[in-house]
Amino acid sequence: MVAITSAQAGFQKRFSTVFFALSLFCVALPGTAAVKAVAILLVWSYWLLNDSFTILSVIWFFSVLLNLLIGASVGAMFHAVVRADVTNHFIRLLIFFVVLSTGGYVSQRCRLSRAYLDNLIFSIAVLMMLLKVIILGGSLAGWYTVDAFHDALGFDSVTEGIGFGLQRLQFPSDIIIPFLIATYVGGKSKVKDSLLLLSAAIVILLSFSRYLFAFYLVCTLVRAIWIKRVDLISVFSIGVILVASVLLYDSLLSRFASAETQASDDIRVEQVSYLKRVIADYPIMGTGVGSSVSTFKRSESTPYFYEAQWYAMTMQFGFIGVSWFVCNLIGMLYACLKRRNNLFFTVIFLGWFASGLTNPYISALGSAFGLCFLLFRCNQNLDIGMSRAYDLPTGNF
Repeated sequence: MVAITSAQAGFQKRFSTVFFALSLFCVALPGTAAVKAVAILLVWSYWLLNDSFTILSVIWFFSVLLNLLIGASVGAMFHAVVRADVTNHFIRLLIFFVVLSTGGYVSQRCRLSRAYLDNLIFSIAVLMMLLKVIILGGSLAGWYTVDAFHDALGFDSVTEGIGFGLQRLQFPSDIIIPFLIATYVGGKSKVKDSLLLLSAAIVILLSFSRYLFAFYLVCTLVRAIWIKRVDLISVFSIGVILVASVLLYDSLLSRFASAETQASDDIRVEQVSYLKRVIADYPIMGTGVGSSVSTFKRSESTPYFYEAQWYAMTMQFGFIGVSWFVCNLIGMLYACLKRRNNLFFTVIFLGWFASGLTNPYISALGSAFGLCFLLFRCNQNLDIGMSRAYDLPTGNF
């Protein structure tokens, strides 16, 4: 292991602290996309100016940039895609990879304690829960409407009644909650563990997403195997799900097995049908970053996102471009991953990867930070099932 100077150690301490503060802001508060993009790029620029890089890391970055630039050029030059859509989609994808690269750096270069990461996970989950409670509470009190809250922060959410006066609030950042459950160790404070679980359960239940329900259960199981014990989090997770299933039985039945559910699934089938036709017409280079099927748009503000997002990415990048995209993604993650925990990482990664078949989660910031947290936990020096403390140069939240 190469020794580092006190100046390098100081930079790593500052950088990891700033990166984790950034994760709190980006994940716990939906919306304000432009502010988040600027903040992420500033943190990334600070890293670029203060550290050195291997040749492979430079090659990887240029591979990502070239992959995205070619996709953007195809859309703008050959398919007359609206320039704003090209720019917005390009920046979103670039920011996604920037977050992954900075998270990969932190996971390799900064020594993180179990308590430090647990505190960060706890803070994010509680803040995400509080935001949804504030939105619903203010709406029920008549202080504002949910739409007004969305407009103020500049984000969209799937909203509908789910019973007991509750309203469905599904944010793109909700995808991070299963990652947080999978990587949280806890065990020192039952009150803290219970509050974390309550926060995660509220976020998941109010999202009312079938995919998130399933992914949450998978991550709970993986966590129990990973830490080698069935603890309060594992038991309470099952308990919360059973209680919620009883209380929200009619709503859950409507969500999982009803004419409305079938209609939702039919929309996905219809999307795939449209996307496959365009893929067949442009299989090699695709239709370009930012492009959409003119006869079928999921959203007017982000027409390039679909429920069947991997099909949309294949349409936009072509088979060559989307294969390149996946190689850039997997290559970076596994290059930063220490091999002892790669099985657990792979299981959760594949669970997340599957989201792109049914939801537009794969390039959300919640996904990027979730994958980073998974790297942080996998790369900690000691077995996370042990009670022994880790070295911590960066302090606690």
